[in-house]
Amino acid sequence: MNRHRVAREEGRAVIRTLFVDAGGVLYNNINEETDFLDRVADRYGVDRAGFARNVQAAAPGYESGERHVHQVLAGLGANGRRPPVLTPAEARWLDGAYLDSVRAYGESFRVLRELRAERPEMELVLTNNEAEQWDRLKDEAHGHFALFDTVCSSWRTGRVKPALSFFTEALRRCRATAAETLLIDDRVPVLRVGAGLGMLTLHVPAPEVLGDRLARTLRDYALPYVR
Repeated sequence: MNRHRVAREEGRAVIRTLFVDAGGVLYNNINEETDFLDRVADRYGVDRAGFARNVQAAAPGYESGERHVHQVLAGLGANGRRPPVLTPAEARWLDGAYLDSVRAYGESFRVLRELRAERPEMELVLTNNEAEQWDRLKDEAHGHFALFDTVCSSWRTGRVKPALSFFTEALRRCRATAAETLLIDDRVPVLRVGAGLGMLTLHVPAPEVLGDRLARTLRDYALPYVR
């Protein structure tokens, strides 16, 4: 008997699609966990704490693709003055400083590669909030796009988590149903929105827990508890 049919008869979830975050799952969270923003603030001669707060407030603008992240950082660094000219050299400095701060979680990459090999029928979808520039830089360096069947990063959908519209748009693009989708993320507010849509959820508070929790969830079709 088909194991999906068995799962339904036993009242368990059938998981056909995985929505996977990047920051906190595949990579470190750059703005929150590194000195990247401090380095940019120092370069532009502005207060570090104020600059970080302003970047956080402005993040939806560059994560949605509405504005380029280089322009946002330079504008905030101007602090009311005339923004510095975004020369190719300045863009290279920003990109280099960002990449210097990136740490890829090799074990998480391995887990997803093995999952693709073992369950080719399952669709893996990248669902992260990120500037297109940063997403592409990390892909060039570490190749995370190749782990996924579909890229639904915020810059591609034009929407930013935890907005409900982010998930409805991602589901539409993948032709997936919420009830058969497992949402993997490090942020509980994001998981709450997904759960409200009927998705299964998997909280990854640290990258080292991904392998064990994902294997157990897929084996048992379990719904992990979200606080």
